[in-house]
Amino acid sequence: MIISEKYESFNEEKVENIVKELIESGVIFMVGIERALYQYIQRVATKLGYMDIKPMDLGRVIILKDEDYLRVADKIWEYITSGILAPGSNRNNPWFPHLHLTEKGKKFLEK
Repeated sequence: MIISEKYESFNEEKVENIVKELIESGVIFMVGIERALYQYIQRVATKLGYMDIKPMDLGRVIILKDEDYLRVADKIWEYITSGILAPGSNRNNPWFPHLHLTEKGKKFLEK
């Protein structure tokens, strides 16, 4: 595994764009996401042009700084506490770690 820190740290706008993309792509709603969140953040950041990782290296290169991971995790939690995301995905999975987009969240993403 290659570890590097060659990218500009995420500002508030980048963090918000990353989290919105994680929501819109459905990744945030996948069971077990917490185990692979680093990789998904890197994939989204690369897609948005915030990082430069070759497609063949996306699964084996870690360049995401811990503080940027925590910024994204904090934003996800902020979305939960503000009612944009809520626990549960269906009646069989009504609690964490499952999440769903609320009506408030749908309106928020339309902006």
